[in-house]
Formats: sequence, structure tokens, C-alpha cells
Amino acid sequence: MSSILKTFTFIFTILSIIGPKHAVAIPLEATRDHQLEPRLVAPDNFWLTSMTHGSSPYAPAGYPIFRNVKDYGAKGDGVTDDTDAINAAASAGGRCEGSCGSSTVLGAIVYFPSGTYIVKKPIFQHYYTQFIGNPNDRPILQAHANFSGIAVVDSDFYVPGGDGGEWYINQSNFYRQIRNIIFNITALPPVVSDGVSNWVPTALHWQVAQATSLYNLHFIMSTAPGNNQVGIFMENGSGGFISDLTFFGGQFGMRCGAQQFTVRDLHFTSCITAIQMIWDWTWTWKNIYIYSCWVGIDVVGDGTSEDGQPISSITVLDSYFASVPIAILTGGQTGIQIDNTQIINCNIVVGKPGGPTILAGGDRTIVSWVSGNFYDGSNANGTSFTGVPTYIPSKPASLLDSTGKFFVRSKPQYETLSASSFYNVKSAGAVGNGVADDTDAINSALKQTGKIIFFPAGIYKITSQIFVPAGSKIVGESWSQIMATGSYFSDINHPKAAIKVGNAGESGIIEMQDLIFTTKGPTPGAILMEWNIKESSQGSAAMWDCHFRVGGAVGTDLQASDCPKLTGTINPNCYGGTLMLHLTAQSSAYLENVWAWVADHDVDIPDQTQIDIYMGRGILIESTASTWFWGTASEHSVMYQYQLYFAQNVFMGLVQTETPYFQSQPVAPQPFGIVEVALDVFPSDPDFTTCYLENDPDLCSMAWALNIDGASDIYIYGVGFYSWFQDNYSQACVATENCQQRLIQTSYSEKVYIYGIATKGAQEAVSPMGSGLTPALQSNNQNGYTTSITAWLVLAPVGSSAKGLFAYPPPNAYHSEEANNLGVIRYWAAFGDSYSAGPGAGDYIQDGASLYVSRTRTGTKPYKQCFQYTGAYPFLLGETKSPFRTSGVTKWAFFSCTGARINPGSSGDPVILTEELANIKGNEDFITLSLGGNDLDFGTLANACVFAIMYTSQAECDKYYNAAIDALTVQNNLDGMSPFSRSLEQAYVRIIDAYYTAGNKNGVDSTQSWFTIFVTNYLSLFSSIDDATNCNNINFKSFPNLNPIYTPQNLNFVNRGASRVNNGANNKYANRIVVVDSDSDFGGHRFCELQTTEPDYAKTLQDDGTWFYLPAVWVVDDNDNVDPIANQNLDINVPENIDLSGVNDAIDNYFGYPGGTVSAANGFAQQYPVLVKRNWWETFQIARYSVGLTRSAHPTVAGFKTIKQNLCIAICSRFRSIPTCQQNGANIESWCPRNG
Repeated sequence: MSSILKTFTFIFTILSIIGPKHAVAIPLEATRDHQLEPRLVAPDNFWLTSMTHGSSPYAPAGYPIFRNVKDYGAKGDGVTDDTDAINAAASAGGRCEGSCGSSTVLGAIVYFPSGTYIVKKPIFQHYYTQFIGNPNDRPILQAHANFSGIAVVDSDFYVPGGDGGEWYINQSNFYRQIRNIIFNITALPPVVSDGVSNWVPTALHWQVAQATSLYNLHFIMSTAPGNNQVGIFMENGSGGFISDLTFFGGQFGMRCGAQQFTVRDLHFTSCITAIQMIWDWTWTWKNIYIYSCWVGIDVVGDGTSEDGQPISSITVLDSYFASVPIAILTGGQTGIQIDNTQIINCNIVVGKPGGPTILAGGDRTIVSWVSGNFYDGSNANGTSFTGVPTYIPSKPASLLDSTGKFFVRSKPQYETLSASSFYNVKSAGAVGNGVADDTDAINSALKQTGKIIFFPAGIYKITSQIFVPAGSKIVGESWSQIMATGSYFSDINHPKAAIKVGNAGESGIIEMQDLIFTTKGPTPGAILMEWNIKESSQGSAAMWDCHFRVGGAVGTDLQASDCPKLTGTINPNCYGGTLMLHLTAQSSAYLENVWAWVADHDVDIPDQTQIDIYMGRGILIESTASTWFWGTASEHSVMYQYQLYFAQNVFMGLVQTETPYFQSQPVAPQPFGIVEVALDVFPSDPDFTTCYLENDPDLCSMAWALNIDGASDIYIYGVGFYSWFQDNYSQACVATENCQQRLIQTSYSEKVYIYGIATKGAQEAVSPMGSGLTPALQSNNQNGYTTSITAWLVLAPVGSSAKGLFAYPPPNAYHSEEANNLGVIRYWAAFGDSYSAGPGAGDYIQDGASLYVSRTRTGTKPYKQCFQYTGAYPFLLGETKSPFRTSGVTKWAFFSCTGARINPGSSGDPVILTEELANIKGNEDFITLSLGGNDLDFGTLANACVFAIMYTSQAECDKYYNAAIDALTVQNNLDGMSPFSRSLEQAYVRIIDAYYTAGNKNGVDSTQSWFTIFVTNYLSLFSSIDDATNCNNINFKSFPNLNPIYTPQNLNFVNRGASRVNNGANNKYANRIVVVDSDSDFGGHRFCELQTTEPDYAKTLQDDGTWFYLPAVWVVDDNDNVDPIANQNLDINVPENIDLSGVNDAIDNYFGYPGGTVSAANGFAQQYPVLVKRNWWETFQIARYSVGLTRSAHPTVAGFKTIKQNLCIAICSRFRSIPTCQQNGANIESWCPRNG
């Protein structure tokens, strides 16, 4: 053991014996409002004191926002006890105390003019409060030698005798700020006692969460041996931001126990230990300067807090340790990452108490070093690693300052300016009362060039866009709120920015601070902020202490009474917006302490009841110029919290997220469709459709914490991503770490460096997409309470961008150009369901036939019969005469599968669109498609309400009838779409996305503008429908004793259902989609035509007869002979090697009726026992019967011939440059025949 370690071990042992504790009760009297009458004090030399201050619209009359402590009797003379006066200022007007819980209404700024304020008891900082000192001459809060209490300033009050109970929930203790104050506790003894409780002498008790900051503070402590003093004590909480602090003396500069924090620019001098971590999940320390302290950062931890949580992870970058014997002391369990840190005269950089030394000291710069769970290209499955990683960040110069460190910029306070440099927005007519429309006034004020725009405290309602021009500087007061509301933000299909910062391509200066951007709901079409401005000098486009808050506050109409959780339905009045913050492609930004929060609970009621608010997206980052995210968080948006889409040169540290609490009810992207605005505005939206292939789709269909797509030069130092709920707010998943499958996704990105990852509740911490890449699993990386990965560098190498699974289409992908430049069809494919596969029409297509898909399921799912037949229109189009079938040039493939759906059904195992699209190549000139009927359970509905092919009842008819009605009914007015229409539009997007993805993967030019989807429509089954039609005699006798249960209403609905499926294709992507409508051609060939008494089986065998198959039946006469006319099975071709179990599964899935075939067969056997003796289960008979059931109400070969001809005409109309299509106007039969 080295001598320095022996010395440290002795000191450590002595300190552990000392008895005073943190976090014990303080007297209630310390924070009571003594209702001292204020006296007005002249403004000092800080401009803020000379401004006309704002108010809180929903607070009691006369409630003051701005309070100068000298107005309440404080002297600041260094002699008088100012405790009561300061607490009177802090509590005046009736603040949120005791059982209040939290409040956005009762906010305050407590201002400290220059002076020395003697305090003998804690000064309590209430919820939603800022303590601000004069930055020109910082005031001093000096603890008296007889001080008693937890700390000079206390941010969360421990209730005496409350068994650790506090006024505020530590993880929800939001909206705090302290800046420009000096704390002096040198007079305090080693133990602070009031005769009942003992405390460690402490300057600041800081137990807080998001939207909190400490800035420009100095802590003076004793250097006497055994002083036991602490600058900042944090025993619990979530996370916030700390910067620009200095510490001198004391036992500990900081004692830190909280989930995650971003801390930068701290200086420690002559502390015994500069920083002692009690517990954490992940912290990022940047620009930490430690001089002449025994220990720099102690991460040994006692493991007694937060369910035994150790110090899970720390990231230290751009820091400096000088004359510090042990820079980092570790117990060995903490993940440590050190980046660009200078070591001067330090014996040990990283070591354990009592040894050994892990990283030796000396005088040097540590460029990059890690210890913990580690992933890179050579260790894609992860390993425990200590040392210098192979991949060291090659940081772009644009992200660095002149010394090679990541650039930072402190919040400007304009302290050298006078009040005359500011323009009060109320001077332009703004009211700020949450009622008046302040849009025009704000836009007018922002035109005041050369002035800093001041927003006094208040709620500024806007009903259209606010434009923030380049050169603007904006300062809020007590987080002034800009609230978007009204019809301008109501169209989810045409979202509009509430605040537009600069114009696209514009560069300049933007400075904003102390603001909240919010909405008054519902505002489904609101983009809270569109950031276009690009820096004109490094960091000139910036925002500090600004937050996005949607719902959960008085005045938003999105509170617990408006948007309660667990209602079982989507409330259209609870849409908060489309997107929080959009950094556009040409922009750059410096963001510090910015929180984008969709409220999970109501802040303004005591019990903070949980609520369901729907915001589509969190923060979308497309910027390619230098962008910094320091201490930001994004929580509870539906699709993602952060999305990096073709972004470049982005620094993030630390970033924190939470998944929406209400997921997976509904699953993402609901209640937002993928396409409601995605194609025109958000082509980057993540694709959740592949989740249907996962073992638990609900765990997959949840918001991404971070989605990195097509990005490069991404540097992330500190990640805290958490998922707490699953399936109706259940937290049973937390202990088992399966609330969500995935949190971080990467695709086609390179030079991506991620350090200090902490996740909770997810099975996979990082999920890279692409060949050869594997997810980083929770099960391999658990460290105490959280999943912890010190470094994930799998995509650090140049060239990693070749790895991905999903390539986003180019901007014009959804809007095809003219198709006249296509001369030859080279390759096409058919996709869809049974209306394209053609079950029972013609001959069965054997597996392995030359151009046709082998019906082997994707992934690990079992074999599936698709019932593809030669009479189907794709086969007819591909193998019979057509204008583009010349000399064998054109190739085609048949991927349609009977029973296919857009999304999985509630029973069975149908092929879904995602599986079919696995076969797309990206070089198709066009595809054909029939899809959607099975998602409406159209076949089951027709059976239950009309045909009675299998046993049914009126109750079954009602069930499927009502379900179809619900699916086809517009549920709200946000997008004017029914659930089914929305699902169908999503299907078109998925096809286009899959097309471009496949082209990217296969290295083909798949950007041809002519790519087209030809949608063949569903067909009306019945002719004129009324009580007098020939449909009255329908009884297909599958169950001879079953009476027909159809009604004209049912028949009409079945007809109408077919048309509704067709109408779904007539959407805004029509220039990519051509609907081939053959319905009118089926006139005279439907069921129930005149002169036809149904069922007329013979007519379905005639080319000029009925063009739909009647259901398969099995009818016997008295002599136990099969009726050769009634038994339509006889014309069905099935191969000898057909997989009988596959056939049965297929029919079961098609009708959504597990065991349907067997059930029907058993029913027949019960009616006619002799059938058993006739070997009903003989393979060919059951196979034919199954296909017969499947093809019921589907087109016959004659019908498919007509569809084929119409499709051929549509293709030639689309691609007019095809030479053999130039015969338009001639006899169609000569170039696009119906037969042959």
C-alpha cells in the first residue's frame, strides 16, 4: 500500500466515525411566512431591479412575483440576523408549502442586493422559485456561529417527525434557480445542533429535479482540521444543471446523490475531498478544476441509498487536477470515462482505497480512458474493459474552443447594461394574462432592433406564429410563458410553428433565457418551436434555462380533470402538439438546461394526479452545423424524445428521457398515425411496423429515447434513459427490466461516440440496426439499480454508416414525378392478400416455381400456405399477353399471400405486410397491391352476416358488424380519418419506405421517380339489394338446419365495406398510387342478379356468369352420393404434396376462426355420419374443401381476367413511353387482351 493511500485510508476512517447526519428534520418555524410588511428599497445597479415586474394570472390578487429581501426588512449589514426577513420575502403571498405539493401559479423571484446577510436558521426556497443576487457585487449569505438547521439554504423541507417525509417529491421538485450568491459557512462548528438533532454544517441543501440550475455561486468553508463542512449536499432527486461555481476549503465541496446531472465549470481549492458521490445513475462532469485537494472525486459510495444503488457511472471531460494525490477514488463498481483531462502532480489518477492503483498519475493529459462495460467494433457483444479504447474521438474543430475543449458558453446576464437597454414587451401592448391575444404585440416588440426584449412574468397567449428575427435577445422573468392556442394550431395534417426562430438559411445572433413554451389544448397541429437560425460566430445562436411544457398546469386545459389517465379511449381534446422542438437542417444551436416535458402529472393539484397528454415528437435534430446540448431532457412524447436525422457535428451531454407513462396503451405511433404529416414534414418518423414480428409487439411499439439515423460526428457524454410503465400504468415491469424492449436505435450512422449510458426498464440499452450488429442487453450490463454501459463505440469507425436496416426515402419519395421517361418495364412484383393470390382460381402454383416466391415465412415463423393460383391477375398479367411482356425481358415475382393483413389480427398467424415487404428489392418499376380487407375482417363479416359458411349466429354477425363500423368511423376531427383509413395510409408509407430501404441495401438505383403502386380494388358482391331480390333464397347449406341470417342491411353493408376499402387508396399520395377500379365491370356478374336464384353454383363456372365463387359445400342425397353440381370442390386443383396442416392453418387464419376447417368438417359429420365412412379426412377432399372455403366470395378466373385487363390499361396509361403501349386508341384486345 502506498503512503498516500495509507494517509487517505486514515482520513476516510476518521470521517466515517463522525456522527452528524444530513437530511434530518429542521424546525417548521424556519420557513413560516411572518407577513412582514415590505418597505420599498431603491434599485441597485443591476438592471432587473429597475424593471416593471410581471404577475401570475392565476395567483391571488396582489401576489408579488419579484421580492427584494430588503423590502421585507433584511439589512445585509453583516451584523443583523436577516433570517426572518429573508424567509418573509420568500414566503410572502402564500406560497406552495406543506400539502400543496407543487404549483406553477405561486412562483417568485427572491432578489438579494449586494451585502452580507447573517442567517441563523435555514432560508427555505419554495417550489418554482429563483434566488438571484446582484451579479455586479454578489451578496453573501453568511452562517452565524449559532446557526442550526440542515443548510443555509434548503430546497426541500423535511417534516419534523415525518419519518423522512418532505414537502416536495424529490423527483418532481422542478423549477428552481440560484445564481450570483456567495455562501460563507466558515463560522460553523463541525457539528450543527439545536439540542435535538445534529447536522453536518452545510451551505446548500439541493434536492431537486428538472428545470433547475445553480450558477455563479461561491462557497467559502473553513480549512481548519476536522471542520466537517460541506458546500452542496444532494441526497436524492432527479437531475438538473450546475455551472460556474467555486469552492474553497471544507471537508467536501459537494456531496452528490441524485439520478443524473450535468455539471460544468466548477473550481475546487483546498477541500479535503472536492466531490463525494453518494449514489448516481449517470453524471457528466465537464471543465472541473481541482486544486490542492486530497481527493478529487470519490466514487466509492456506501451503497445504502436508492435500493443499494452504487455510483453507477461518471463521465469526466475537459478537466484539470493539480496537486491532488488521488484524482478519482473508486470502489471498482463505477463505470468511469475520462476524456481530455490534464493531470499535474497527481500520484494516482484512478485508484481504490488501500490499493491497487488502476491508472497511475504524474504529469500528463489523458486523451481517452474508460473502465467498465465496453462496446466497440471488436467487442460488439460487450466486455468488461479498463484502458485506452481503440477508437478515440476525432472531434470536429467547430465543436471545440480555442484550447481544444468542447465549447461552452455561460448564460449572459447583461449585468453591465442599464434598464434603458431593455424593451418591455408590455410597452408594445402585450398583456400577459393568459386571456388577451398577445400575438401582434409580441411580433411588434421583436422588431425593436438594438433592444433586449423583456417579458415580465405572465402567460402570453398567441394564436398564430411568433417570428424571432436574427439579432433578437429575449429575457423572461420567473419563466415567462408563451402559450400557443387556437385554430391556427388545430390541423394535425398541416402543423405550424408557434415560434419560428430565424428564416431557413439565415445566420446571426439569438439569445433566449428563462422562458417556458407551452400550449392551451387541444393543439394537435402545433410545433412549439422551429429553430432555423445558424450561428454567425461560435455559439451565437443560443438558449439557456428555457423549457417546453405541454399540459399539467393551470390554464392549459390539459389537466387531470381534462385528460385523466386510464379512460380506455383517446381523448381528442388532449393532443398537445405535433413536435416540441425542430432544429432544421441548416441551423445550429447552443442549448443549455432545456427541458422538453409533456406532463405526466398535474403540477397544480396537491396529489399530482397522472394524466394522458399526447405530443407526437420530442426534439428533432437535423442540423449539420455545430450544435451543443448541455444538460437537456426530453420526456413523454409518443414517437421519440430525441431524433438525430442526418445530423452532423452534434454534442450532447448529459441527455435524459422518459417514455410516455401511458404506453403501451396505446402503442406508438398512436394516437398519431405514421403519415398524418410525416411525408411532407417529418419523413424521418421512426417505423414501428416491424414490431409486429417481435415476441412482444407492445414492448417494441414504444417511444424511442434516442433515434440516430444517417448521422455522423455525434458525441454523447452521459445518457439517462428510463421506462417506468407498461400496459395501463403497471410498474410490475420495473423489477424485471421489461417495461420496454428498446431505447436507443442507430442506423446508417458513423463517428458516433456514446459514453456514460444508464437505462432503466428496457431489455436492450442500445439497438444498432444492420448486418452483424447486436443489441447491448440489459442482462449483460446491470450495475445496481440501472443498466450501465461506460462506452458504446460500435459505430465510431468511419464507414460504419454502411450498417443499417432502415433507409429513409429522399424528400420526393412520396410524390412521384411524371412517368413518361420509362420505356421498358424491367421488373415488377405483386403484393397483397387473397384478392391478388387468387385461391382456387386456376391451377395451384407449386413451391419453387421459377419466378414465384417460396412460401417460407420470414424469421422463425412456421411454413405458411399462401394459396397462389394461376387464375389470379398477377399470374395472368405476367404470363399472358401484355404490352411489356416482350422477348422475356420483363421479370416479375408473386408475393401475394392469402389471408395477408396490414397488421396482425387477434387470432391465428397471418402473413402481414411487413413480411411480404421483406421480399422487395428496390428496383421494381411498379408493384400491384390488394390489401386491407382482412384488417376489416371482411371475410368473417361476410360469413357471419350473409353466407353462414361456418356455424354462426346473429350475435356473431353483430360482433363483426359493429367492429367494422368502429374501424370505418372517423373517431375525431383531428385528421378526418377512420382507424382503418389511417392504417391503410400507413401501409402505403411502409411500402415506399421499404422500397427505398431495399434499394439502399442492395446497391441499386431505387430513386426512379416513376415507381408506382397499382392498387386493385375490392368488389361489390351483390346486385340490387332489397326485400324483393332473388337473394331471399340464399342458404349455402354448410349447416343444413341453419336459417339464413342476412338482411338487406347486411348485404348493403358488405357492399359498402368493399367500397370503403377502395376509398382508402384515394389519398394525398395519389401521384404514387393508381387505383385500378374494376367494380363497374362486374355489373351483371354479381350474386343475386336478375333471373338468378341463389345459390346457383353452375353460374360460377361460366365465363359470362357470376364472377365470384360461391362457398364450398358438401351436400349428400338419400343414397349417400355426393351432389356433383353442388360440390364445387371438384374444380379445385390441389397438388398431391400439399401440406394439409398448412392448409388448415391458412383457412383458420383467413377466417379468423381457429379450427374453422375442422369445426366445419365435424359439423358435417354430425349431420351426415356416413361421411365419416366415406373417409372425409382424405387429404385431397379436405384440401379442396379448405381452398373452397377460402375462395368464397373471391373472383373467379373470369373475374380476374377483367381485373388483369384493366390493370394492363392502367399501366400503359401511366407509362406512356412504353413503345408497345403506344397503341392506345386501337383495339384494346390487340395489345391488352382479356383472354390469352
